[in-house]
Amino acid sequence: MNPNWMTMGLVLLAGTLPTPAAPPPGLLAPVAVEDLPARRVAYVEQVGGFQDNPGLYDVLLQKLLDWALPNQLWNFPDQTSIVCIYPDDPSSTPPEQQRLWFGITIPADAVPPSGIHVLALPAGPHAVGRFAITSGQFGAAWGYLYGEWLPASGHVPAGLAYEVQKNDSSEHPEQKHLVDICIPVQKLPAP
Repeated sequence: MNPNWMTMGLVLLAGTLPTPAAPPPGLLAPVAVEDLPARRVAYVEQVGGFQDNPGLYDVLLQKLLDWALPNQLWNFPDQTSIVCIYPDDPSSTPPEQQRLWFGITIPADAVPPSGIHVLALPAGPHAVGRFAITSGQFGAAWGYLYGEWLPASGHVPAGLAYEVQKNDSSEHPEQKHLVDICIPVQKLPAP
């Protein structure tokens, strides 16, 4: 894989969310609230050092593949998804303390070795933004969802947001990432 294939949200993580005046480039369809299934994710954690280091994503993926491939748990993108979670607020957490949980979806019976953690992302309503974007457009995509769509939607965040990578951008003719940004939401109470 190309070492630059997954520079997920580097602009987002390096500072504040940009808020574009219109939908950002690469938005494939209007953002919609969808009932998503639960996902079980095997992940490795990186604390700091990933914001300006796109090659690190391939290093983290390789840690997962060293376990997943011999156990026949890797069938990307047909059955396995790559999931990135940034659990810390970049506006209040210093970059060296921000965490990246880089993972792959796994079946219920898969048991990862020590050093690989498991997280269950719950089923339920999620705001889903589908994008075909370059590495430099992740911040604008996140900024649009949180800065424009969410405040106007009648919903509030209700859990960990995450990205689902749907392709290897090095194989895309324009080197674009096909990614869903998924934000668990709940409706605002009626006034």
